[in-house]
Amino acid sequence: MSEHILSVSTREGQGRGFSRRLRAQGSIPAVIYGKSGSQKLAVTEKDFLLLMREIGGAATIVTLKGDKGAKTSTLIQATQRNPRTDRFEHIDFLEVSADQEITAHIPVHTHGEAKGVKTGGGSLEISLHEVEVSCLPGDLPEQIDLDISGLDVGEMIHVSGLPALKGVTYQGDPETVVVICNAPMAEEAASTEGAEEAADAEAKTEE
Repeated sequence: MSEHILSVSTREGQGRGFSRRLRAQGSIPAVIYGKSGSQKLAVTEKDFLLLMREIGGAATIVTLKGDKGAKTSTLIQATQRNPRTDRFEHIDFLEVSADQEITAHIPVHTHGEAKGVKTGGGSLEISLHEVEVSCLPGDLPEQIDLDISGLDVGEMIHVSGLPALKGVTYQGDPETVVVICNAPMAEEAASTEGAEEAADAEAKTEE
């Protein structure tokens, strides 16, 4: 796993007024919490946007580098965004330890073309875009790669059918559906059948 480093600074102020001034200066209010307690931070907006582009939606450990050079391993636990401008307004970081299991939500990425779509006219429906896992930080997968090429019409893949990963345990109900290949719509099937019957009738008339 690549190391992602983000520089942060300690902040003393709090409250809406202070946060607005901080954002106006190009920084984002943040907090880190965990076994060492909690601490208020400020993150340069430009640096955080670069980090998010670098991560690309994957789940990963982020190393926070403080004012004095101290490093802390974290997970981005939550972010808040302005509904009007979509700019980040607050970030929550969770401190993690190399020897303690963590729980995280990991994106599921499908690849391949489902057999039922390719040859059976079915449609693919992804019911679960991310799955919760527990593992040590060093075993944290950035994403779950799921091959769906063998999926036929009417078939589905549950959480229990996700690929086994060393040191990773899937959480939640193992029978939760991740992806399903739906059968063609009844209306479409009826329309196709009607068109075929009409074509047969026309061919007989021409004969």
